[in-house]
Amino acid sequence: MTKIFGDEAEILENTNTLITNLALVSAVTAGIPTLTETGGTVTTDGTEQDVYINATPLGIFNPICFKINCSAHTAGETIILRTYYQEAAGVPARILQNETTYAGLISPELLSIDLDPNRFGVSVTIEKTAGANRAYPWEVFYEM
Repeated sequence: MTKIFGDEAEILENTNTLITNLALVSAVTAGIPTLTETGGTVTTDGTEQDVYINATPLGIFNPICFKINCSAHTAGETIILRTYYQEAAGVPARILQNETTYAGLISPELLSIDLDPNRFGVSVTIEKTAGANRAYPWEVFYEM
């Protein structure tokens, strides 16, 4: 007669191996970052305005990109987009990493700014320096 399941010791060993393998798979999948996004609309007012801030990321934080829709922007307008990084825990000062000025018609109208990984935080600002104030829809993608 052929054994289908084996004896009790063999069944117990196979069950323990299966449980161990499931625990390993669970640990790996729990560590996989989850793609997340947030967004909104900022209406310029002539000052440098915070658009996106993550000053105290929880756990592993990998900002991917910031996107802003400039389709309402006209030829007589200028905006400045800036990215800042926080370099230490509990330090409120941000360090400027990049500043880009967009004057006149913007093409393509959807701007995408790559964001670097950072342990302590990142922020993006917009400043309207010429022309009428406008609403700019935006979104950020990041992994947690």
